[in-house]
Amino acid sequence: MLYLLACIPAYNEEGVIGDLIKKTLPLVDSVVVCDDGSTDLTSKEAKDAGSFVITHSENKGKGAALKSLFDFAKHSNADIIITIDGDGQFLPEEIPKLIKDVEDKKSDIVIGYRFETEKDMPSYRKFGNKILDELSKKAAHLNLRDTQSGFRAYSKHAIANINFKNDGFAADSEILVDASEKNMKISEQHVTVLYDTGSRTSTQNPVRQGGSVLIHLLELVLMKRPLTFLGIPGFIMLIAGIIASSITMTIFNETRYFSIPTTLVSMILFIVGIMLLLVSGILFSFNRTTHNNR
Repeated sequence: MLYLLACIPAYNEEGVIGDLIKKTLPLVDSVVVCDDGSTDLTSKEAKDAGSFVITHSENKGKGAALKSLFDFAKHSNADIIITIDGDGQFLPEEIPKLIKDVEDKKSDIVIGYRFETEKDMPSYRKFGNKILDELSKKAAHLNLRDTQSGFRAYSKHAIANINFKNDGFAADSEILVDASEKNMKISEQHVTVLYDTGSRTSTQNPVRQGGSVLIHLLELVLMKRPLTFLGIPGFIMLIAGIIASSITMTIFNETRYFSIPTTLVSMILFIVGIMLLLVSGILFSFNRTTHNNR
C-alpha cells in the first residue's frame, strides 16, 4: 500500500481548518499543516482535528509554508504527497482521482484543474489567473491550463528533486517550471472549487497578491528565456535606432536641418537596444553555466 501524506499550508484559517482535516484524514495516512504565523486558533484547531502542525513564528508566505511542508515530506515515508489549500475551496473527497496518475506512475505531478467551472469564479480572479497562466507557460513551455491551483498530487521523486526559492504565491508556478526543466511528467485532473465557502478565501488583498505574483513571474520568464524576451526586443530596438539615426543624418545632409527630437529617439533606441542585448547575453551565459553545473 502506498503511504499518502496530505500537506496543508494555512494562515488564519480558524473555523475552516479543523473541518478540512477531518474530511481529509479518512482518505490519507496522515495530515501535516504548516501554520504560517497565524494570529488566531489555526494551530490549535489543526492539532485537535488530528494533524501534525509545523508553526512559523511570523507570516512568511505560501511559498515558505510549502518549503516547510516539502522538507517534512522528504523526511517522511510518504509515497504520494497531496497539497491542498487551507481555505476550504477544494474538496478532500476528490483526492482519490487526483492521485490516480501518480499511483499509476503516469505523472510526477497532477494539478487540480479548476476552470471547467470558471463561470463561478469572480471575474477579476479569472482574468488574473489567465495572465499568470500565460506567463508560467512562457517561462518553461508549460502546456497547462491552471498553473495557480494549490490542489496537487506529487510523487516521492518530485518532492525529492523540486527546488524553488519564492516565499510567496509565485512558488506555485516556480515549482512547475523547475519540474518541467527536470523533465518530470505533469498532468491535470478536473476538480471542483468552491468560491463561496461562507468565509474569506484569501488572506491578502487580491490586487497586491496578484501584482506580487506577476512581478515574480516576469522575473522568472526573463531569467529563463532571456534571448526571446530581452534579446529579440533589444535587437529590434537597436536596428530601429540605427534606421532613425540614418534618417536624421539624411535629413541633415539634404536640408541642413538638425532634428533634436529624432536624434534623441534614435539615441534612446540605440542605447536601450544595446543594453537589452548585453543583459540577455549575460543571463543566457549564466543559465548555461548553472545548467552545466547541476
